[in-house]
Amino acid sequence: MLLLLLLFLLFGYSTSFTADDQEVKMMKIFGSGAQLAGGGKNQFEVVDRESVYQQGQQGQFLQFLRRIAYDRGQHPENPNGEAVTVNISVLISNIRSVSEINMDYSLEIFFRESWKDPRLQFGVDDFNKTMISLHESYADFLWRPDTFVPNAINSKTPRDDSFTHRSLYRLKDDGTVITSRRISLVAECSLDLTRYPFDKQLCKLGLESYGYTADQITYSWAVDKNPLEMYPIRLPDFEIEKAYATKRVVDYSTGSYTRLYACFVFSRSAGYCYLQLIVPSVAIVVTAWLSLWRESESSFEDMITILMSIIFLLYSYNSVMPRVSYIKAMDIYLGVCFSIAFLSLIKLSIMTFMRLQILGAQSSSGDYIQVHKDANGQDEVPIRKKWIFSEKCMHIFHVLTQVLLFMFFTGFCTFFFLIYPRLPYHITDPDCDPQIAVANAVKI
Repeated sequence: MLLLLLLFLLFGYSTSFTADDQEVKMMKIFGSGAQLAGGGKNQFEVVDRESVYQQGQQGQFLQFLRRIAYDRGQHPENPNGEAVTVNISVLISNIRSVSEINMDYSLEIFFRESWKDPRLQFGVDDFNKTMISLHESYADFLWRPDTFVPNAINSKTPRDDSFTHRSLYRLKDDGTVITSRRISLVAECSLDLTRYPFDKQLCKLGLESYGYTADQITYSWAVDKNPLEMYPIRLPDFEIEKAYATKRVVDYSTGSYTRLYACFVFSRSAGYCYLQLIVPSVAIVVTAWLSLWRESESSFEDMITILMSIIFLLYSYNSVMPRVSYIKAMDIYLGVCFSIAFLSLIKLSIMTFMRLQILGAQSSSGDYIQVHKDANGQDEVPIRKKWIFSEKCMHIFHVLTQVLLFMFFTGFCTFFFLIYPRLPYHITDPDCDPQIAVANAVKI
C-alpha cells in the first residue's frame, strides 16, 4: 500500500513539472501578452493559450491595425478625392437549374473583389514580405464593400467551420486587399415563354453597393484578368448560348450607384417537350385520323377516349408551367391537336347521321309518291320524293374531310417545327445590351 502511494506522488510531480516546463518554454519563444501590448517592456506574466495563438503574423497584423488606428467603419479615401474602385471578377462554377414556375435560377459562383486601401500600406520590415494571407476571421477587422445582389432571392455565404463555403483574404504592401468567396445564389429571372418550347431566355446577375454612391465607391470589372469565367456547365433543359458582362449607372432617390451585370443567354433544349408532349399528341391525332377510315367500325367511345387523352396532356403540361396571361406556342400546338380530335368527333356524328338516313330509306318500301291536291280537289302532278344523302355522297364527304384534316395537320406541323423556330427572335434588356458588353465569358 505504501509503495502504491509513493508511485502516485512521483507521477503527479512529474506531470506538473512537464506542464510548467512547457509553459515556461512558450513564454521564452513568444513573450508575454503584456510585453506585446506594452511595447516590449520587461513585464513577466503567465501566457495563456489565447495569447500564445495570437502570436506570429496574425498577431503582428492586429498590432499593425492598432498602431495605425485603423477604423473599419470608414471607407478608404484616395488622396486626389476620387472614388474608390472595387474590381470584380466572377467564376461561375455551376448553374443548377432554371425554373419556369418560380421564375428564378440557381447558381454557384466564386466571387472575387479587390480594392486599394491607402491606410493599409506597409513596409517589408512590418511583415518581412510584400503580401500576407489572412484568415477569414480577420475580415471583421477590415473595411469591406457592402456589395449585394439586387435580384437575389436567397443566398448561402461563407461561414465558420463550413466545408463547402469558405473565403480568403490577402493584403499587399501597397494596401490592395484581395478577397474571394464561394457563394450559392438563387436569383430571379423574368422568363418570356411566348415561344416555348423554342424560346431563349436572358437571365442576369446584378452587383452593386448598397449604401455607397458612385462618387464614393465605383464598381468595375477586373481588367488585369478575365472578369467573367465559367466552368463547362450542362443543364437538363437549357444550353448556355453566351455569357457576357456589362456595366451601368442606376439612379435612386438616395443617389447614383454603379451596377455590374453578368448576363446569361439560355437556349432551350426541346427534347423533354418532344418526348412528353409532342410525340404523344401526334400519336393521338394520327390515331383519331386513322380510326375514321373505318367507316363502319368507328364509335363515339373511341373518339371520347382520344379527346380525354388530349385533355390529359393539356392538364399535365399546364401543371408544370406558370400561370401567365399570354398564349404560348405550345398552347397553340396542343389547341390545334385538340381541335382536330374534336373535329373528328363532329365528323363521326355527321357520318352516323348520314348512315342512319340511308339505312332508313333502304328499309322503307322504296320510293313512294306524294300526291298533292289543288284548291279544287283535283290531283296535281305526282312528285317523287328524293333523299338528300346517298352512299356516293357520304363516301365523297368522308374522303374529302379526311384529306383536308391530313393536309391541315401536316402543313401546321411543317410550319411549327421547321419554320417557326427559325423566325427572327431578339431578347431585349437595356441592362444586358450586347452593345455595351465589357467582356465575354471565358470557359475554363
